[in-house]
Amino acid sequence: MEVAENLKLAGYHISLVEFASQVMPPFDYDMAQILHKEMVDQGVNLILDDGLAKIDAGFVETNSGRRIKAEAVVLAIGVRPETRLAEEAGLQIGETGAIKVDTNYVTSDPNIYAVGDAIEVYHRLLHKPARLALAGPAQKQARAAADHMYGIRSRNQGVIGSSSIHLFDLNAASTGLNVRTAEQAGISSDSVYVMPRDKVGLMPNSNPMHFKLVYEYPTGRILGAQAIGKGNVDKRIDVIATIITMNGTLDDLKELELTYSPMLGTAKDVVNHAALVALNQLEGRYKEVRVSCVRELVENHAFIIDAREKGEYNAGHLKHAINIPLSEFRDRLTEIPKDEPVYIHCRSGQRSYNMVMALNNLGYEKVYNISGSYLGINLYEYFNDLSMNREKIVTAYNFK
Repeated sequence: MEVAENLKLAGYHISLVEFASQVMPPFDYDMAQILHKEMVDQGVNLILDDGLAKIDAGFVETNSGRRIKAEAVVLAIGVRPETRLAEEAGLQIGETGAIKVDTNYVTSDPNIYAVGDAIEVYHRLLHKPARLALAGPAQKQARAAADHMYGIRSRNQGVIGSSSIHLFDLNAASTGLNVRTAEQAGISSDSVYVMPRDKVGLMPNSNPMHFKLVYEYPTGRILGAQAIGKGNVDKRIDVIATIITMNGTLDDLKELELTYSPMLGTAKDVVNHAALVALNQLEGRYKEVRVSCVRELVENHAFIIDAREKGEYNAGHLKHAINIPLSEFRDRLTEIPKDEPVYIHCRSGQRSYNMVMALNNLGYEKVYNISGSYLGINLYEYFNDLSMNREKIVTAYNFK
């Protein structure tokens, strides 16, 4: 991703071919769609679900038989530890194919230490050996090994995997587990997706921050997070990494006291906001559906309310959605059925949440907030609509 960005900025025509269905595996599929859109918007030819089959003179060929003109090819197929020297020295190799070390980074030979990309580490959330090719953990391992040589004790807490990237006009960061890895590990979990402003709205450089928080169900223990936006996503993810390291919960995150300045953040920071929404979800105060479910709802003509104002609705809306602005809904309750599910969205989720809660208090039991709302729906659908040439479920995209 970084190579593609840098070459594109240098003026080259870039195609990025990815065997998987998304880029950046630390991010869940819904969050990766934001990155897909950014790459397409910046002129990168993004090809997913299609691996590299052949490199020939002037072109590459993918598994599907597609030919792409190419004068140069950069292969980025992952990091594999170089363990030949260790094997020749008779050191034990772990189940992940990396060098096995103990808590002090001592190998099976008590006179040899190993640190960095070539060693096997302990994942504190998955509770099993793993590989992690990141500079931050490698630096800490080197310090711990040096301390041990001099009899200084250090506590090996394992790794959680925290990383960040700058991609054209966006910053992206993640830590811990995403929904996919939690499910694969058999961990009962849930998540919320919110997009509050990264700074006070009156600031000229205030932008939405797309933030996904993953937590254990029913304990509320924080498992991971992903953030994408133009602002300081790394700060928010660093907060979550700290909370995870301290075995913190949603309640801890809700109460966390953070700095505030209108030029740098908001009085209720993105991470506090996400914790509040997750606690509402965990404690059953309201129900929601994810952006990944909306296409099916639209295609099945579900009862969907667009809670935005008329001008916003006219600029682009979900097909078949009914426009009942939050400012009008109490006068239009007769239009909202009680005997079938009702799905509500606005632009980013705040107005639709207010309407959902009000309807719940009025006796409506089958009311759902659409997580991510119209902006999230557009971001989730855009790249797949483009690459699959499929029919849109919106009358017009709107990313503002």
